[in-house]
Order: sequence, then C-alpha cells, then structure tokens
Amino acid sequence: MARVHFSVSYSIADGKRGEYLNAIANVRSFYANTDVDFALFEVKGKHNHFQEVYVFPSHEAYEASDDPEATAAISASLEKIYSLAKDVRYDVANEII
Repeated sequence: MARVHFSVSYSIADGKRGEYLNAIANVRSFYANTDVDFALFEVKGKHNHFQEVYVFPSHEAYEASDDPEATAAISASLEKIYSLAKDVRYDVANEII
C-alpha cells in the first residue's frame, strides 16, 4: 500500500510565534495518537517559516483526513494556525513502490 506525503508551508508574523506554537502543539498531540506521521519543521534561514509534514499510511487515509469529523478535536487549532499563516503552499506526493 503506497503512502501519501502531504506538506503545508507558510510563514507566521514575529509577534504571533507563541500563539502559533501553542496551536500547533495541539495538532502534534492529536496526530501522536494516530497512524499518521506528523512533523513540524522551521525552514533554515527563514525565521518563522514553517513546514508541516504528514505521512498518511494510504491514499484512503489521506482522503479521509478531509472529513471534518476526523479532525473535529483540533479544528479550533487548525483555524487558528491558518488565520495566522501567510503565503500558504500545499504539496501532495504519492509514494512510488
């Protein structure tokens, strides 16, 4: 079964970094209890430019992640993050077996 790599990159204003880190901590905790690998990176040389990386175990799991019920527990955190984010870019890649 091929995995799906999903990433979101964006920047956060300097004065909002603490607020952002609190919200993303909830996302990290949520995914710690799932079969989705989650990691957060800060881009080298670009202060407050972040990349969320998700590795879903299958295409079906990736598709299911769009269901609002699946992420209801972190919806407020996600809304907070994306209200703070600027220059948002998404990438989706399918694993080649």
